Amino acid sequence: MFQKIRNILFIILLVAAPMVMAQEWQQQRVEASSNPDVWIEKTSELIEQYDNQRQFEELAMAYALQAEAYRYSGKESEAQRAIQEGLRFAELAESKIAKTLLKMNQTWYFLQRGKLRQANTSIVYAIEYAKASGNKDLQIEAEILHAQVMQNTGDIARALQILEQLNRSAYTARPRLQMEFHALIGSIYMDVGANDIALAHIQDALDISREHLGEWDVSVLEYNLARAYQAAGNDNQAEQHFKAALEISEAINDELGVAYALFQMASIDIADKDYQQALTRLNEALPQFKSAAAHPMEAQSRLSMVSVYLGTDKLDNALSQLEAATSIINTLTNDELHQTLHEHWSDYYQRIGNYEAALKHYKMSVNFMQKVQQQTRDKQVQEIMVRLEIKEQETTNELLKKENELQQLELQEQQTSYYLLIWIIISGFLVVIIVSAFLYQQWKARKNFAELALKDDLTNAPNRRAIVRICKKGLEQAQEQQRQLALAVVDFDYFKTINDQFGHDVGDNVLKRFAAVAKQSLRNHDSFGRLGGEEWLMVFFDASKEDAKNIFERITEELNKSPIDGLPNDYRVTFSMGFTNAHPDDSFDSLYKRADKVLFEAKDKGRERLIITD
Repeated sequence: MFQKIRNILFIILLVAAPMVMAQEWQQQRVEASSNPDVWIEKTSELIEQYDNQRQFEELAMAYALQAEAYRYSGKESEAQRAIQEGLRFAELAESKIAKTLLKMNQTWYFLQRGKLRQANTSIVYAIEYAKASGNKDLQIEAEILHAQVMQNTGDIARALQILEQLNRSAYTARPRLQMEFHALIGSIYMDVGANDIALAHIQDALDISREHLGEWDVSVLEYNLARAYQAAGNDNQAEQHFKAALEISEAINDELGVAYALFQMASIDIADKDYQQALTRLNEALPQFKSAAAHPMEAQSRLSMVSVYLGTDKLDNALSQLEAATSIINTLTNDELHQTLHEHWSDYYQRIGNYEAALKHYKMSVNFMQKVQQQTRDKQVQEIMVRLEIKEQETTNELLKKENELQQLELQEQQTSYYLLIWIIISGFLVVIIVSAFLYQQWKARKNFAELALKDDLTNAPNRRAIVRICKKGLEQAQEQQRQLALAVVDFDYFKTINDQFGHDVGDNVLKRFAAVAKQSLRNHDSFGRLGGEEWLMVFFDASKEDAKNIFERITEELNKSPIDGLPNDYRVTFSMGFTNAHPDDSFDSLYKRADKVLFEAKDKGRERLIITD
């Protein structure tokens, strides 16, 4: 007997040991996010210890953690050296987990430098190693980073496909992965112009980071939330969150994080025409981007300086920065940067009176804009395109005016100017047509994405995000308008039996029938949505207990009025419901917990019943 117990304990230890190790290095990653300098020093000591003991797997993991700590402190070159050393030892130890972590860090390194092909190759390897490791959470993290790479390359559709697949089939309770999921999908919706949805996702990610993760993660989410507010036109909120990101980055000595925050704050200064403040911030940020070889951000900083110098009529300085930006951007495959570069060149040439060169660069800017739209058809560019249409007209008018002046002064070039004028008009007309077509396509894409984000794929009913949002807004309205709001939680009885006995397709048919019946049975001002699985939420305004009973009975009757495909004709589908009225101080969470509690009470008392509580 004793021998059996000992064997069982031994097996448990074998199974539990990797789990403990996984929890340990995951927690160390969180700690490194708040204290990167401390963990750089700690991992240096571990690397020396494991190297002396020839413990290659532990050595590879120490390098992986060190690379991440270097990235948190903005020391990209040191991070890359740690990655290369770590990969060497991970290969010797055949450590799939270490390889995955190192390849993911390498992917971030390439993304920072705008090396998108290398980033894509690196993340593909990371996904393969993650799958081979058998670590589910690591696989999810690698897939999320894959979606990030797809977003950076402009393949938004592919990025969303990856995230949606993860959302359907790969749930994880790990805070880091929930944060990364919400942060990335928020960033994507910001790209397509669905700013309300973007803000909600990024705020969710920030809340998770504040509660569970380290300071570096919080600073990144503060920065991303600020960018979302900036995209939504709320510069005051944006500046507050940029300042929060800046303060955290300074506290943890993340020099690159400081540079990112300063750059974005400078963009707000430029919009406000506070050129001196903008230039001060850009001059502080630019050396950090250069030191980290963050080429896209260095180019963007120089282009922002061009805006400052053009705004203050310092044309020699503008030319110098334009030439520097051009040499960087020509090494990158970023069409958006090329578009902005030619737009600035056009502006510069207009300032010095070279209208032929201005027109040439303006048309090149438009061509790159069109190319960006062809490559990233899912991106919402309505605001940019509207500005382009307006600017196209203004630019054409200005060039026509200047050209007429030149014609009067230089009669010998009259014929050439005449042809140029015709070319401008025809080209302008074609650009307006192309812009209009793109605007229509992007409007349809935005509409589709907004609907997709709030609908349940199976039943076409509102999904969890939609019904929770409806309830939260309902609570605000109820307090403002002195109305009564109620929440009901619905859960099918013995739904697992239906799936097990008749198959999941039949279970899906039951869910579809319920959605159709609920839509018919509820009052016009009531709402419902699928919370997940077989659980549903219903939100009621000014509903009495009698109303709740009537709705429960009506849905029950309609649900079984006609056979459901796949179920026997006499099979009766039932559900239980917990119903509660909102209190003045209720949040969604407190209201939901109360309704959920009486739902379980209904289940305990025999199912197929409604229980109401105040």
